[in-house]
Parts: sequence; structure tokens; C-alpha cells
Amino acid sequence: MILTSLPKGAWRLAACLLLAASVNAGDTGTTTTPAESTIDTRPTEPQSVHPLIGRVFQWQYSLNEDGTRVQPDTPSRYLLRFNSEGRISLKADCNNYAASVRLTATVFSTGPMIGTRALCPKGSLERPYVNAIESAAQWSFNGEQLMLRQPHDGGVSVFIAVSEEESKGNGQRN
Repeated sequence: MILTSLPKGAWRLAACLLLAASVNAGDTGTTTTPAESTIDTRPTEPQSVHPLIGRVFQWQYSLNEDGTRVQPDTPSRYLLRFNSEGRISLKADCNNYAASVRLTATVFSTGPMIGTRALCPKGSLERPYVNAIESAAQWSFNGEQLMLRQPHDGGVSVFIAVSEEESKGNGQRN
């Protein structure tokens, strides 16, 4: 018998050739282009876009666990932008930051923040603002107002949605 005299390792090659021959045996000689394929790989429903993606939010204030309120004099200098699925960027007074973000139905968590290191003027709220976003654990959005909540009822930060044009407003320091 011919198969018993095949060298070691040639069995796989013979099996592949037999498989290819059996597949081609059913070939009718016609070919189809991908456009003629009967398998539709397009999604059946449009993919949902997260309601925060592409939005810009201006920080209004934070209420801390001890009841103190932190509010910027110039909210346009404190922006939170949801750039794309899984990415945010921040304008924090005189510095800019970026991070990954995880959003589920209510969970909000950021990855490590990277940012510029300009020395902001005295009275800047850069650190409390960035800390509030980094430590946020939950989020809610009503179409106009975004709320980021700290874990264990530790406080809340409130943002309002602004247009891209408003986000480029007159927040410049003189």
C-alpha cells in the first residue's frame, strides 16, 4: 500500500491534499465576488454611540463630603472633553491632561492622567478639579448636566454641557 511507505511528517501533507480534493470535488466552476456572497457581515442594527462621546463639559462646582463647595471663578478654564470611546481630555486652568476612561451604565473610572506641567497662578483650582475627576466612581447625565460622584458619598462634581465654540471662549488669563 502506498500510504504506508510515506515518510514521517508526510501524513499531514497527504491529509491536507485529500481535504482540498474533497472540497474542490463540489466546485461547480463558478466563482463569486465578495459582493455576491450570501453572508452579510454588516451589523443588523446601527451601533449605539455613548451619549458623552464628542461632548464638552464645563466644570461648575464640586460639593465635598464635608459640605464645602469648590467653584471656579472662570469655568471656561476647566473643561472635560470625551474625545472618543475610552478617552478623555481636560483643560485644567493653565494645564492640559489626557487619560483613558471606563464608562458603564453608572461606573466612571479613569486610567493614569498625563498632563502638562505649567505653573498655574495662585488661586488655581487645578489640583482639586483634576483630583475630583481622577477619583470619581459614578456618573449620571440628564442631557445637559453631568455629575461625577466620589465613592462612598464623598462628594459630587457638577458640569454643564457646552458647545465646541463655547469651550473655546474667553477663559484667557491676562
